[in-house]
Amino acid sequence: METTIEAGPVIVLVETQLADNLGAVARAMANFGLKDLRLVRPKVSPDDPTAIATAVGARSLLQNAKVFESLNAATKDLSHLFGTTACEREMIKKYYTPREFASTAVFPSQIGIIFGPERTGLSNEDIAQCYGIIRIPVNPEFSSLNLGQALVIIAYELFLSKDMTPSSFLHLGSTKPATQEELVYFLSNLEQKLDNTHFWRTASKKPVMWRNLRNIFTRMDLTQQETKTLNGMIDALSARQQTRPKSL
Repeated sequence: METTIEAGPVIVLVETQLADNLGAVARAMANFGLKDLRLVRPKVSPDDPTAIATAVGARSLLQNAKVFESLNAATKDLSHLFGTTACEREMIKKYYTPREFASTAVFPSQIGIIFGPERTGLSNEDIAQCYGIIRIPVNPEFSSLNLGQALVIIAYELFLSKDMTPSSFLHLGSTKPATQEELVYFLSNLEQKLDNTHFWRTASKKPVMWRNLRNIFTRMDLTQQETKTLNGMIDALSARQQTRPKSL
């Protein structure tokens, strides 16, 4: 009996530059039963003849691919995002091999695997939005993999682990994992409140400080109820700050 990955992860390609790679990704997805392809500001069209030819029998994946103008828009309905990178970044993130990623039971809802542009990879801003990082162990003297190759390795490990019983799980009770849309709303609310209270002090330091703060929350398994509680907490603290009488 043929095995497929039910409700498998969403594959998100950011600014893909080469039609061959786009077609190779579609073919790899079809090999392992992955069906949801999303493109963020692609530099090549899914209708490109080279992409279609490279996809072989997976043309329908290209035809059904959704195109977005931002990573936030492409992932707002997802819970956990995992970026892919060939090298470590100067951020506090957990790194997974494809096998560790496939066997980790932190995915009670839909997840996304994010691939960056071929030339530069994901930006630090994109990485900051991710729960964790998938890094494929390869020969350090020649670490280059194209998008199709990288996806085949990750999808294969997911395919093998599909029927395994997880050794741990996140008990959610009556709530659900927070979606990226809910997380982004909370982070926007937090940033606005910090702006209003002049938290940054030195404006030039804000980008790095804010990225580090975002990392704290994107590394967590936040639920919908927890994001509501956090929003209520910072709203209450902000209101108290605004109504506090000035010292005489």
